[in-house]
Formats: sequence, C-alpha cells, structure tokens
Amino acid sequence: METFLLIGVIILSVLALGDLIVGVGNDAVNFLNSAIGSKVASFRTIMWVATGGIFIGALTSAGMMEIAREGIFNPEYFSLEHVMIIFLAVMLTDILLLDAFNTLGLPTSTTVSIIFELLGASIIVAAFKIMSEDLPLNYLFNINDSSKGVIGYLNWNKTNTIISGIFLSVFIAFTFGVIVMWISRIIFSFQYRKRLKYTGVIWASIAMVALSYFLVYKGLKSTYSTESLSKTELISYIKSIDPKAADTLGNGQSIVIFDTEGRQLNFDKTETSIGQEHQYEIFFGNKDIKSTVGFLKENMPLFLFLFFVFWILLFALLYKYHFNPLKIVVFAGTFSLAMAFAGNDLVNFIGVPLAGWQSYDLFNNANQASGGILSAETYMMTGLKFPIQTPYLYLLLSGVIMVLTLWFSKKARNVTETEVKLGSQEETDEKFASNMLSRTIVHSSLFFAGKLNLIVPLSIQNKINAQFIPIVHPDETDAPAFDLVRASVNLTLASMLIALGTSFKLPLSTTYVTFMVAMGTSLADRAWGRESASYRIAGVINVIGGWLVTAVIAFLSAAVIAFILLHLKLAGLIFMLILLVSFIFYTNFKHKKAEEKKELSRQTMLTIDLTTDIALTKTAKKIAESLAKISDSYKAAVDGLIHEDQANINIASNQYLELVTYYSDIKNNLFKAIKKSKLNQKQTAQLYILSNDLMQDILQSLGYIINAVDKHVKNAHKPLTGNQVETIQKIKIEVITYLANIANSLDIHDYDDLADIRISKRSVFDNIEKALSLQVEGIARKEYGFKNTDIFLNLLLETKDLVAISVRFSKLLHRLVKGESPLGNR
Repeated sequence: METFLLIGVIILSVLALGDLIVGVGNDAVNFLNSAIGSKVASFRTIMWVATGGIFIGALTSAGMMEIAREGIFNPEYFSLEHVMIIFLAVMLTDILLLDAFNTLGLPTSTTVSIIFELLGASIIVAAFKIMSEDLPLNYLFNINDSSKGVIGYLNWNKTNTIISGIFLSVFIAFTFGVIVMWISRIIFSFQYRKRLKYTGVIWASIAMVALSYFLVYKGLKSTYSTESLSKTELISYIKSIDPKAADTLGNGQSIVIFDTEGRQLNFDKTETSIGQEHQYEIFFGNKDIKSTVGFLKENMPLFLFLFFVFWILLFALLYKYHFNPLKIVVFAGTFSLAMAFAGNDLVNFIGVPLAGWQSYDLFNNANQASGGILSAETYMMTGLKFPIQTPYLYLLLSGVIMVLTLWFSKKARNVTETEVKLGSQEETDEKFASNMLSRTIVHSSLFFAGKLNLIVPLSIQNKINAQFIPIVHPDETDAPAFDLVRASVNLTLASMLIALGTSFKLPLSTTYVTFMVAMGTSLADRAWGRESASYRIAGVINVIGGWLVTAVIAFLSAAVIAFILLHLKLAGLIFMLILLVSFIFYTNFKHKKAEEKKELSRQTMLTIDLTTDIALTKTAKKIAESLAKISDSYKAAVDGLIHEDQANINIASNQYLELVTYYSDIKNNLFKAIKKSKLNQKQTAQLYILSNDLMQDILQSLGYIINAVDKHVKNAHKPLTGNQVETIQKIKIEVITYLANIANSLDIHDYDDLADIRISKRSVFDNIEKALSLQVEGIARKEYGFKNTDIFLNLLLETKDLVAISVRFSKLLHRLVKGESPLGNR
C-alpha cells in the first residue's frame, strides 16, 4: 500500500502538469476569441495581455481549492487509500477527456468535467466501502448532518448547488448576451466610428467601470478569506494532524496550531456560538488588503463615480488623439477574462493533485506523531474538511505553466477557431452540417419574425434594420470576424458573470458562460443570417450536446477507472498510465494530420489566381496532374479487384481521397477569390467553376468504382472469371492510355490532337459495349451470379462516365485559348 500511495502522489504531480497543459489548451478559447475575432491588435499583443491576466488570476485562486477537497464528497468518511483512488481516477479521466476535445477542436467545460469526475469516482468508492463493510445503503444518498447523527458520504447539497449554478449560467449568459448586444447595436450601428466621440466614450467608460469593479474590488476580495469552525470541528482538525492531541481546547481567546507544512495557524474565539459551542475563526491573507476592501465597500458609490470620471476623461483625451476607446475595453476585457479564468478554473487543473498531496502530508504527519502505527486503509481524511492554505509558490508555478501552454499550444488555437467561426459576421465555409433540429429552429424563427413584422410599424422596422447593416470590407481575407462593439460586449459581460460566480465560490463554467455570451451576441448582431443560420445553430447544438456528453462520459469514465484502481491497485494504475500515454500519442498524431490538412487547404487557396494567362496555364497543368493521379488510382482499383489485393485498393482509395480534399478546398475557397476579383476576370472565374464541376463528376465515378471494388473484395465474393479479367484488362490499358494523352495535351497546352483523343474514346466505348453484351449473354446462360454482375456492370458503366467526362477538360481549355465561350454556346 505504501508503494501505491507514494507512486500515486508522484503520478498526481505529473498529471497536474498534464492537466494544466490540456486544460489551458481547451479554455484559451474563453478569453482569446473576442480579441482575435475582432483583430483588435496583433496576435502577440493579445497574448501578452492574456498572459498578465493569467498570472494575477492564478495568484488569487486559492479560495476555490476547497471544491476539490470536500465540495463533492465528505472526506471524513473516506480513508487515505480511498481518497487517493478518487483523485487518481479523476485526474486520469480529465486528461483523457480534455485532450480528446482539444483534438476535435470543440470547447468543453473543465469545470463540468472535474465535477462529474469527482462525483463518478466518489460514488463508486463510497458504494464499494458500503458493500464491503455491510453498511446501510442510504449512507450513499443521505444529506450529511453530524449534529443529528445523519451520515451521508456525498456532499449532495454542495453538488446540487454547483451543478445547478453551472447549467443555469448557460441560460443567463445567452439571454444577457442577446439583450445587451441588441441594445449596443441599436446605439452604435455598424458605423460605430461615427459615434465614438460622445456615445462611444460614455459607453466605454461604463464598461470600464464594470470591469474595474470586478478587477479591483472583487480581485482584491478574492485574495483573502475567513473560515469559521466549531469547537468540535477544530478539535477534529487538530487530531487529524496529531491523533494523540487532547480532546479539549484551552480557555484562551486564541488557539495556535501548526499545519503539516509547519505554518502557524491562529484560531480566534468569536462572540458567536452555535448551540452550546463557541466558533473559532482563522484569517488567510493580508489584513491591509482586507481593510482596503472594507474601505471601498463603505464608499462604493464614490469609488464607482471616481472610476467613471477617470475613464471618461481618459477616453475623451485618447479620442482627441484618434485612439479608439473600444480597443481599451477589449484589452481590459481580455485581461479581466483571463484573470477570471485562472482564478476560477485553476481548481480544475491543480485542485485535485493539491488535495492528494495534502492528504498524503496529513497522513505522514499523523503517522509520525502516533509513532508509525497508522495505516492508509484506516486513517480517515477528516483533515481535508478544514481550511488549508495553498502555497503561493504552487500557484505561481501553475501560472507559468498556463502561460507557456497558452503561447505554444496549437490545439488551443484549434478550439478558438471553432467559436470565432460560429460567431463570424462574414459568410464562410461552415464547420458544422445542419440538422433537423437546427432547421426547425430556423423555420420557426422565420415564422415568428414574420408575425412580429405584422405588428411592428414599418417605419420602426426600417430604423432598426438600418442599425444592423454591416460594413462591407474590400479585402475579406483580412476582415475581422466581428467588430469591436461585439468584442467589448462579449468580454465585459462574460467577465462580470464569471467574476460574480467566483466571488460566491461557485465554480461557474467559464466555457459555458463565454461561449453562450458569444453565441447570444452573434444572434442579436444578425451574424446568423439565412445563409448560415442552420449551420451555426447546428454548431451550437453540437457544442452544447458535447457538454452534456462530457458530463456523462466524465462520470462513467471516472467511475470505471476508480473501480479498476480499487481492485487492481498498482497494476491498475500502471495499466491506466499506459492507456493514457498511448491515447495522447494517438491524439497528437491525429491533430498533426488535421493541421497538415488545414495547411494544405491554405496552400490551395493561394493557388487560385484569376489572372487570365496564369489561370489557363496553372489550371491546365493541375488538371493534367490530377488526371495522372486518377489514372493511377483507377489502375490500382482494377488490379485490386482482379488479384483480390486489398493493399492495391487502399492505395487507390488514398489517391482518390487526396484529390477529393484538394478540389473540395478549391470549391470552398473559390467564392472568396471571385469576390475579390475584377470584372474583367470573370471568364477565368468560369474556368475554375466549370473545371471544378467536371472534376467533381469524374471523381464521383472513380469513387463509385473504388467503393464497389472495396466492398466486393472485403466481403470475399467470387473473383472475376478468366474472360472477364481479359476484357477488363484490355479496357484498363485503353483508359490509362486515353487519360495519359489528355493529360499530355493539357500539360503542353496543345489541343491539335483532340480528333485522335475522340477516336480513342470511341474505341473504349466500343469495348465497353462489347463487354456489356457478353455479360448479358452470360447472365442469360446463368454463367454469372448477382454479385459478379453487380461489380462488373458497376465497373464498366462508371468507366464509361469517367472516359466521357475526361475529354471535356481539353474542350473547355481549347475554347478559352481560342477566346470562345467556355460552354461553346456562342
């Protein structure tokens, strides 16, 4: 057991580092997306602002750590062994879960994951303890009340409060996002620069007063705390450190004890008492800061007024020198949200490992004080119920790791991209496909909007609509996803909601709040137009569904891992570590592949050039290259069928998928390229459209061939007969030669041999016709079964389509070279 505990503590230390890395990778979206989406400054500048917020937030988060220690379960009923199993199960699950979501690029909630992981592991361990000790089952479901002798292993009151607070924040954040953004846009319109002098300065000042209140007042307030214990609880805490300590306290006004780190703790007797017991208080933090906060609280109206005056004078001065005050709001909001994130979410990353270290520390001290007679199986973790100050060195180191992860994590940028795209004001290739629910919501909204238009006077509708006309950017490649008005609303509102939750020690999900505020402001800002609403609502539904799935998976996964550790101990821990490392290597491999695909898509965009001469040459060469790959893929597929060789079929499939990806990227990026082109380039735009359409058709035929061949071979159906092999080999050679001739004519830009190519096409068609005739005769003579006929006819007919389409590339390019209409209709 000693070995298991020691290794467990070391593993918790390593997992804390891993959880910080994957956690920040997921949560960076919370405070970066608005600044990045609005392009308020360079990426490096935004990162430096967020860095400052993270450092300060990390140093003020100690008060939240109790959630991990005793927020979900009541530690006095669990031994050190059981508590360590809970903490290990939670951390292993958390890293697996968050890394999976980061790889997928979906924002999930680290708060929800940690809460449900603690709940799942605690329930399994509690149930195991109850059954092994033959205890009443209601211990698992009771609301614990030691004063009435009611035993409850889980802290259901706190759990319900936390979970309801998290999910209620979704509704509140979205609702406030819609209302505040709609009012803001009515005030500013998209032509907000014209209204900065007066309206903008006042609005920005109000936003900064709100941010200043939470940054200064709430920020300072979170750096200290006062905890109250009854006499019985204080004795229990003392005996958890030294089991040989007396069962009574002295009669003095102050009780001094030393914690496991050797720090002096002063408990002062208060005037209040509960029942027959006096209460004792301990203060953590700086008393000067507490006095400052008390002074601010007493003079809050004056404090807010002075802040308003300061900001309005500063913004008026900055505007005079042509500086946009909304930029200051976005910077302050990014800083504030990063600070709130670190202050609120650090518990999700290091709270559990810290609780594990402190548990082990408590046991070692108690065991030493008892002369080494205690065991991990029987030592109950009563000490976790009491205030334990988190060393600032740990918080500082955590802040450093979070900042380094923020700067160097590519997965963090992947998650940020999801939220920015869902809130983008511009039309873009959508990341999510629409679904029935999203379409139903859109149709219902249009119906109700139509009814509302019948009620609201037309003049009012026109005035409102005028405020929502977006600015058209000449170069949409560098256009921001949304403007500074929306960015400032996102950041200010999310910061206020999160900081408010933190001040009440409720671990609100920063992901839920920031995401739903961003989606609410997107809806109010009409970013979800009829062209994109179905897809973006589907995206929001997918993300919210992912949150619910997170809760279920977190609960079940932690429960399963806790079950494994309970029964296998060290062997189970080693198995889970191997699984964790393997999973991280796999997700990193998948992420690397996804990044390579994204880079390929970016390079594809750069290849689109609508300058006539360049476009003709580049397109002809690219089509020639693609036809050569199609020929290779076709040959591999046919050979795979003839020789029943799955490896050849896989080669054909990979070549086909590479082509599909490239031409899908061309299709997705072509719209942007055409929007930026000049009117005299419309002929080359048509070239891209028509050549891409032809390529989609030819790839469809190739895809049908590969899928049919793959299905036939995988299901071990009978191979082709000798006559069929001879026929298809002949057709294959002709098709390869035919495609090579077309590719050569495109590559050298010489279309004089079009007549010869047509003759080759006719020859291939003749052979396909003969093969079809022979197959029909064979069916009549019952020589061929259904599966044989199905694969052979599929191959012949799709080959016919592939051949028919290929020559059209030469015809298309030839017409354009001669200056004719691309479709040859004039």
